[in-house]
Amino acid sequence: MKQTTVITIIISLLLMFLSLVSWILKSTDLSLIAANLATVVLLIAFIWDNRNNSN
Repeated sequence: MKQTTVITIIISLLLMFLSLVSWILKSTDLSLIAANLATVVLLIAFIWDNRNNSN
């Protein structure tokens, strides 16, 4: 894996952890935003990595 892919995955995991903590603390808006942002970041990283590997 490339270093940028690993950093992106770590950022997404941190956002998922933030989502879990904010859900526990009853901050549903922040929880939904963090979870959706993490999902989008992972999706973009996955598509970008596979696009570069197809060549």
